[in-house]
Amino acid sequence: MKTSVGTYEDVWCEGLTPERCGDFTDKCIRQTYCDGQQFCSSRGNRPRDHVCGSEGTAGLAEPCCEGLVARCGNLTSEGACEPQQSSTDVLKCLACGDGVCGVLEQRCNCPEDCEVTKARPRIRYRGHSPEGPSANARDVPAGVKRPGQCLEALDAADPVRLCLMRWASDVLGRTDVQELRQAETIAPFTAFDLDLLACLYEEDGRGSRAPRKQCLETLMLRTNDARLQKLLNP
Repeated sequence: MKTSVGTYEDVWCEGLTPERCGDFTDKCIRQTYCDGQQFCSSRGNRPRDHVCGSEGTAGLAEPCCEGLVARCGNLTSEGACEPQQSSTDVLKCLACGDGVCGVLEQRCNCPEDCEVTKARPRIRYRGHSPEGPSANARDVPAGVKRPGQCLEALDAADPVRLCLMRWASDVLGRTDVQELRQAETIAPFTAFDLDLLACLYEEDGRGSRAPRKQCLETLMLRTNDARLQKLLNP
């Protein structure tokens, strides 16, 4: 017989075993780590009437909704795949198989959408705001309606980099130039925008041999774009 939840207003869900977690469904929720082990945690704002987990729902307290799959998988900074980033990573509901590599997906947790293959040499990326940053978005000046205008509106390298990154993140869900070069389409970005972003990712430093400065100089020589001069001589 299960104990009345009302009797235990101060129950500490994280201290319960998965088996006892179900005795306090108003307060606690049973979730699942990437390795399959279950654990108990506080329900928080997660409603009890969820029939299935929508995209991005973590922990598998309920099965993923139709069309979604429960996955783990971490892409390291070195570009390698790991089953999980830490022992406390939880399974997450993802829209793998829809042909689009979304914000929560990458080639380690959703290879069918995000991994480059001979049959799929280009990836369809989609960010959370495909139409572009909102009017009051941080790092994007008012009036900037496309990524290329970041260079026109701003006068220093780091603000231009942050502006381009915000556009890439919102529209394509990626800020890594190598991944962006694999995109089926980079619109509203241009190849020049990606080349500029790649330069601005380079290490800044003093002197003519600084990687960022060398990259910008090479880009300016190749494109004859005088706007780059202000990034070289702020």
